[in-house]
Amino acid sequence: MDIVIIGSGNVAHCFGTQLKLHGHSVKQVISRKKEHAAELAGVLGASHAADLLDINMEADVYLLAVSDAVLPELNDQLRLGRRIVAHTAGAVPLAAINKISTATGVIYPLQSIRKENKSYPVIPLLIEAAADDVLRRLQSLAQSISGNITVMDSEQRLQMHLAAVFANNFTNHLVALAKSFCEKEQLDFQLLQPLIAETFARLEKFAPEQVQTGPALRNDQSTMDLHLAQLSRYPEMQRIYPVLSESIYNFHRLISAK
Repeated sequence: MDIVIIGSGNVAHCFGTQLKLHGHSVKQVISRKKEHAAELAGVLGASHAADLLDINMEADVYLLAVSDAVLPELNDQLRLGRRIVAHTAGAVPLAAINKISTATGVIYPLQSIRKENKSYPVIPLLIEAAADDVLRRLQSLAQSISGNITVMDSEQRLQMHLAAVFANNFTNHLVALAKSFCEKEQLDFQLLQPLIAETFARLEKFAPEQVQTGPALRNDQSTMDLHLAQLSRYPEMQRIYPVLSESIYNFHRLISAK
């Protein structure tokens, strides 16, 4: 298919390179920052523009790979008639782009994406469309770049996005806090790397509730009190620690009661 990508950030880079790798032709990259559009277009062998008025009107699909906050602006400014248009956001409903075209959809990559990464495992793509014929076209496009496709409506996609925030964003932040703590206490953060690797490796074989460990699970109050005392100079971590500990204990108490 011939594709126009609007956006030049992480998701635009990922989709653009995957589409090119799998035989599609990215005809144009549009971004308000012309130099960013030119950079991605150079990688994809596409033309580039910084103004929506210069958009190529001959593409099969128009991908809106922009931040959530930009989508309302595009909905007010861009008019593509009956051409297929899909946004790539997890927390934005399909209806958010209903003024742009009568053939709208969503292709949301359920992955933490950085343009510096040159390869990924198979990325789950969650798709939705306003009409069956558009859905079939988007399914065909999605299946050409991923073997893991799920049709979800906007409410379900928002719920998956929320689950992803817990599984990825919050988890990464906790590791960042641990790293900051180690650095300030002159401890070697690298000593935690095998533990971090094992934490995620075991989730490929076991359900997370089956492999939970730690003082909160055991309701080991004396150890938790020692930890909280250690955090006296770290008020943010001191607030988070009891909240997560209580959540772990209550979650597993409910499981045991079933």
